Amino acid sequence: MPTKLTPQKRQALQEIKTRVSARESLYNFLRLKWERYNLAPFLENWHFIYLSELLCHTDHHYAKEKGQENITRLMLNMPPSYGKTELLARTYIAWSLGRNKQKKFIYISYSDDLCRKISNQVRDLMKSRFYQQIFGEVQFLQDNASEFVLKEGGGLFVTTLKSAITGFHAHQILIDDPIKVSEMSSKAARDLVNQNFKESVLSRLQDNRSNITILMQRLGDDDLCGFLLNPKNFDEATIAQWRVETLKATQESAQTYTICDYSYARKAREPLFEKRHNAKELEALRLQMGTDEFSTQYLQEPMVSESGYFDPALFKLVHSYELGESLEYIFVDNATSTNTKADNRAIVVVSVESVESANRYCVRDCIYGIWEESQTASHIIDIGLKYPKARIFIESDGGGIALERILHQEIIKANTKLKARGQTLMTNSIEVYTPSRKLAKVDKIKAIKPFYNTGYLCFSAGAQGLGQMKRELFSFNPEKPFRKDDCIDALASAINHASVKAPSPRSAKPLESRGRRGVAQARRVAWNI
Repeated sequence: MPTKLTPQKRQALQEIKTRVSARESLYNFLRLKWERYNLAPFLENWHFIYLSELLCHTDHHYAKEKGQENITRLMLNMPPSYGKTELLARTYIAWSLGRNKQKKFIYISYSDDLCRKISNQVRDLMKSRFYQQIFGEVQFLQDNASEFVLKEGGGLFVTTLKSAITGFHAHQILIDDPIKVSEMSSKAARDLVNQNFKESVLSRLQDNRSNITILMQRLGDDDLCGFLLNPKNFDEATIAQWRVETLKATQESAQTYTICDYSYARKAREPLFEKRHNAKELEALRLQMGTDEFSTQYLQEPMVSESGYFDPALFKLVHSYELGESLEYIFVDNATSTNTKADNRAIVVVSVESVESANRYCVRDCIYGIWEESQTASHIIDIGLKYPKARIFIESDGGGIALERILHQEIIKANTKLKARGQTLMTNSIEVYTPSRKLAKVDKIKAIKPFYNTGYLCFSAGAQGLGQMKRELFSFNPEKPFRKDDCIDALASAINHASVKAPSPRSAKPLESRGRRGVAQARRVAWNI
């Protein structure tokens, strides 16, 4: 006959189960921590369970217990103030060190003060009676705000990405919002964070099973996540190593989130964390922040929205019959380096005609992409054959001189094939020019606004790349010049170049000879000033 347990023994057994559960489950430890250490209500939500499981599966030993391979590269994007630092930094580090006191962590965030604060909070938790009831006594060999080391060899080193990381290797590197929102407009600040990651973080891993986890709100195309997922910076195999998990504050479609044996089916338009922001509150937040910032930080979709510098209502399309006699020019904006992972190349075809004693520029075609020099040369040849009378201008910066040499070699090959087929050869003139140092790129793009506003810059209705032209024009913001602007930069170079002119006035087609529609179109260009 089984022995009847006293209430005290039942309570003691339940306490043992609670502590064992907290030791085995990060989520259970998080809940118990809030109850007994924070002494505050915990706002339970499914995303804490999901994130907890993801973080646990970055640990080799935990994943092995589950019969899984551990995640070595994890990228988590979620809105601000949704508990990411609480879970990743204050809770996960302490929990993981409790299970394995030999594990070494590096924690990275945007400021030294925040890093030291996190270190102090983790140490305080680990020294608490609550923590040691679960994981046993903890002994520190080194114990300060920037670094602590346990007797068993594990510990935590905290730093920022404002300088290189040296002298410390880790089994897990946790990156929590590596750049401040206010610093995203600074190219120098962005480049510093991104390059320090590339040059020092990757070399700080203890072994091939070690993990890097990035948990951050998206801030723009060129934030750390954008940098790491950009094929201009890394090859496909390197990018494919990242497991990217995106938790949007709200989303239009239903989605199921699965990790190992945990799964959650999220309904369409279900707020991510309703106890934090319900649907009505999210909409109010969007109106307060603006669609661009809300989309970036709360939907994790860096949005190139219309900045208002170039008014979409003034985007002028024309048909070929509306154009008079013109001269054509092809401008090539090469990348800032000859590396295929550098900036986009752009090729823009512009025709110039004389309208009422002024030059009117029309974009006839625009193509762009991340190409090697030989591919760029091939695209230039295709465009040159399409516009056989157009003069080709290649900017000398970014390997323009090398591109010209390769282009001539490719033209010889192309013309040999064309000659064998009895087709017209490519005979366009090619010039390499040095861009003006007196006019910054932003100012050069700003200078096309008067032409755009008055209709003296128009766009052929059948042109290639109109969508990209619109995106670049409507998102252009002189205060945030890091937006994509390769095509409009090439266009601005054409308009700014002294050699880009209309035919002489005597050969220009009079307005009256274009028919009533052509006259109306040509004169309408001044109505939108």
